[in-house]
Amino acid sequence: MPVLAAWSVALPELPDLADHVIGGKATVPAVELLELLVRTVAGQEGWAGRPPLPLAMTDVSFPRFLPADEIDRCTFEIAVEASDGALRATLTSRIALVGDMRRSRVHAGVTLGAPIAPPPRPPADLACAFELPAERVYRELIPFGPRYCNLRGTVRLGPSGGVARVRSPEPPRHPPPLASCPYLFDAAMHLACVWGQRYAGIVAYPTGFLARVLTKPTPAGERRCIVVPTRVEPRSLLCNLWFIDEEGAVCDAVIGLAMSPLAAGAPPPAWITAAKERE
Repeated sequence: MPVLAAWSVALPELPDLADHVIGGKATVPAVELLELLVRTVAGQEGWAGRPPLPLAMTDVSFPRFLPADEIDRCTFEIAVEASDGALRATLTSRIALVGDMRRSRVHAGVTLGAPIAPPPRPPADLACAFELPAERVYRELIPFGPRYCNLRGTVRLGPSGGVARVRSPEPPRHPPPLASCPYLFDAAMHLACVWGQRYAGIVAYPTGFLARVLTKPTPAGERRCIVVPTRVEPRSLLCNLWFIDEEGAVCDAVIGLAMSPLAAGAPPPAWITAAKERE
């Protein structure tokens, strides 16, 4: 695809990065990199501050983590390519190493505006046989700090999927996000991670997704989230997830969310894989 343009960019200030820890290191959430890509394309395309709805994102990838302690030593570039009326945006970091060596890494990519079939509907009823409080999730399964502990209430799981409430932290971020609230999306992936720990026996992190259709952005607030696995393999998990608004309508659908464990990641604690389910 021909490159239309490339821009040097600065990462937005993210004062709560210390709360987002993966493999013992504070790490920039993938959802924040996605928001940066969408915001950059929106500004260049003159979308009057907000992308047109419904907003379709396809072929989204998060190939490399971005550790927080590398940000000040990196320069960042977003490149935009065009193909068949769609725009492909990628975020690359460059960092100086020893001597004259430099390292480049792609951290995120998204295609905007590609044709996409309507996403499937979430299941009307999901049988859940195992429950645990969200507080225990963050205390024992996903040890994040307060700003990223956004599953709320009771998390309900079953072999066919999971359901939970997700709520953005206070105060809400400013300016409001364009690609819906990153905290809510991040918390929805926590639900997928907990399901994977319980039923797949892996602690998995997002590496990308096939498609997302955003029909009603949620700058902040609370939504019900549903996660349904579609493929489970020894070192990978594929699932769909939906956000449901207060009127029962789907406002955000993510299809083909791919998740994998760290290369040297620890397995889930025994209690989550061995706990008895309700009859």
